[in-house]
Amino acid sequence: MEWKQKIEGEKYMTNKKGSAPPRYDEEFKKGAMALVTEKGMPLKSAAKDLGICPDTLRSWLNASGYKPAEVAKQHRADSRQKELEAEIKKLRKQLAEKDEVIEILKKSVGILSQP
Repeated sequence: MEWKQKIEGEKYMTNKKGSAPPRYDEEFKKGAMALVTEKGMPLKSAAKDLGICPDTLRSWLNASGYKPAEVAKQHRADSRQKELEAEIKKLRKQLAEKDEVIEILKKSVGILSQP
């Protein structure tokens, strides 16, 4: 069985099953790591698209100092912050509407209480 490894449409190498594991050049490794680090592609799908083992890609990322768990944690924190900011904006709008209603009610009470 023959398989091919590609990155952004360019053919890099072929390898037959049962032969020695392929050696990847630095350009291929950098391109593969860029899919995960810069384009935000999940590690498993990037590895599948390139036809390499996810553990291989993970080891390259670890060797380069990339910490996927820390990046995922930061992404969740950023996402949560955006959610909270949107909620604050919504609550401020509701508060402004309530304040407006209160002011109208105060004026109407003042008008109705005049003899």
